[in-house]
Amino acid sequence: MDEKESIKTEANSVFRPHRSMSGVLRWMLVVLLAFGLGALLVAFTLYFPTRQKLDKAITDLGTANASITSQTDQIKTLQTGNETLQKDLDAVSLQMYVLKALSGVRGASLAVVANDYAGARLSLIQASEALNTLSGLPDTSQKDVFTAMQQNATQALTDVQTSNLKSAQPELDQLTKNLTQLEANLSTNNP
Repeated sequence: MDEKESIKTEANSVFRPHRSMSGVLRWMLVVLLAFGLGALLVAFTLYFPTRQKLDKAITDLGTANASITSQTDQIKTLQTGNETLQKDLDAVSLQMYVLKALSGVRGASLAVVANDYAGARLSLIQASEALNTLSGLPDTSQKDVFTAMQQNATQALTDVQTSNLKSAQPELDQLTKNLTQLEANLSTNNP
């Protein structure tokens, strides 16, 4: 029986490494399965919800960009309209001050005819203030014309202050003519 025992011992020793390999393989399979389940658990609990949030954020960003583009276009439209309205306002302001100066000059002419020193002086001061405002307006292409008119108004005011009402009349006539022509030009340019 020694032979049988030695064969069994040899057979047992041959099968033992295979059994220990089988145990190691089982444990490795269990560890791999645990890692795989852990990876799936991480993917389902972290990756997929984060990916969904990212997709939603990208969609929201696209919507926000479209809204910004739309509002930028709207702002440009409003700015263009504002610039147009500002030009119209400037033109109307220019015409208003021309009419105010014309009113003052005509009032001074009437006061000169009536020999009203105080009325002529007051009307010329009003006309001078309007001419000063006109020459100070931005984007006025006729500053030199307004300067010449201011000089005429100053001369007429000087004549009135020296109690020489009749000598102021030629200056007032020239101012009336210039302001009437300017007002007519503004009316045709800005209907």
